[in-house]
Amino acid sequence: MTISPVLTFSEQSMYDIVNNLGSLAARFIFRPIEESSYFYFTQMIKRDVPLEDQNQGKISESAEVVGQLGKIVTSIGLVIVVFGQSYSHAFLYLYGGKQLVEPDLPVLLMRYHSFAIVLLAVNGVTEGYVFATMDNQQIDRYNYLMVIFSIVFLLISYVFTCTIGPVGFILANCFNMSARIIHSIIFIRKRYKNTRHNPLIGFFPGKKFLSVLILSGILAKISEMVIYEKSLLLHISIGAVLFATVAFFWCLENLKSLKLGYDKYKRRVSLKMD
Repeated sequence: MTISPVLTFSEQSMYDIVNNLGSLAARFIFRPIEESSYFYFTQMIKRDVPLEDQNQGKISESAEVVGQLGKIVTSIGLVIVVFGQSYSHAFLYLYGGKQLVEPDLPVLLMRYHSFAIVLLAVNGVTEGYVFATMDNQQIDRYNYLMVIFSIVFLLISYVFTCTIGPVGFILANCFNMSARIIHSIIFIRKRYKNTRHNPLIGFFPGKKFLSVLILSGILAKISEMVIYEKSLLLHISIGAVLFATVAFFWCLENLKSLKLGYDKYKRRVSLKMD
């Protein structure tokens, strides 16, 4: 339960509902990716040895994996952001009925929360790499930095909540996630400075995927404004078709990554059988 002296109990309860629903993506999609990536990087990279002095095959593979994982979570997060703007009302209506969506606040919170989700997704991968490859001294410094981040987060959340209400909590969380992502980016850039790899470039989705996603977002918004009031089922059906189209173009642009993942999965299964 969120407890804040500047929010009413009604606002706090609405925030908690939206936050818990929004956390489902983090819990079931992004957290397993973060945990698996952390374990993978601990096996591939030595903490106390410069990358240029390690096995270059492993370094090359790990750099590619960082980029590919970053692209996957960024793409998923952007899909949630785009469709979240047009389907938050429908989602909350199906979850809690008319009573939940009659005030505009829950829908507004859900739309803003979708932006926090994409930042949370990217932060999971970047921090997973950072935690897996930091030496003890760097970990100690990071713990102190996290204390500073936490204090700043509390101050910003208080100021934002006083000025713009419950949305301020989400914006403060976005600020906190952004600061942690920037720290991780700086660490990764320094880590790969003396190598030929730049895994951060791989985080950016392809142009075709982004173009189709933007177009789908526009069409979904039109559907919400024109069709949703007349037919919830038709609005959801349009969203399903648009989502399938976006997923198709993403797969089309990432056939290499999908094939690589499938080959590794088959190799793992064959090793277990042996």
